Amino acid sequence: MLEGIGFYCGMSMRWFRDAFCDAEVALARARGVDPYVVMEEVAAAVPAGSGRVIAILSNVMNAKRWAHASPSFLQFDLGDPAASGRGACVRAIEEAAAYVARGHRDIIAELTGLPSGEVVFTGGAGRGRLWPQIMADVLGVPVHIPAVTESSALGAAICAGVGTGVYSDLLEPRPGLRRRAATFDPDPAAVAAYDERYATWREVYRRMLDITDDGLLSPLWRAAGA
Repeated sequence: MLEGIGFYCGMSMRWFRDAFCDAEVALARARGVDPYVVMEEVAAAVPAGSGRVIAILSNVMNAKRWAHASPSFLQFDLGDPAASGRGACVRAIEEAAAYVARGHRDIIAELTGLPSGEVVFTGGAGRGRLWPQIMADVLGVPVHIPAVTESSALGAAICAGVGTGVYSDLLEPRPGLRRRAATFDPDPAAVAAYDERYATWREVYRRMLDITDDGLLSPLWRAAGA
């Protein structure tokens, strides 16, 4: 069994909002929008790679070593605050989540021999504009946002519909529930940049996990017995 979880990705964004983004929250309140809208606007001004800021949060799943390194931000440029401030950190969080998705995608491709030509992005992050684009650029494939982004709730509702006789079976076509609200195509320049940054992130994460395992830092999370 393969289980791929973007562990605490949404929680990481919420923590950063509550810990560091009072100004963005206040501006969002004045504009009548979600704070994440303002946070992504700030992050969108930072180029791909987050000004070289690296977020260490969730790890790619590994059943033999199910642990996540101590939450960290690395490589701030003290000489250029605008390029490595809150916007860079927000973008780095979203990039780290996309790197985790890429790691899981690659594991599935290796096990099955089946490439993925497109991705459907759901959940709260799918309501943004920057995060789906980062996902498309890191994965190098189009990312589709469905009209109904709460896929778990939708799947449960469909199962209930089958159980009550509303639908004949789980595979019955439901065009109204499969509509796409948006598609984000990968940008070739960003894809090339992220290919390099992804390899760097994997190596940095491995080393940060070693430091965490040595007991010098507390892990984001560790499974019992890991």
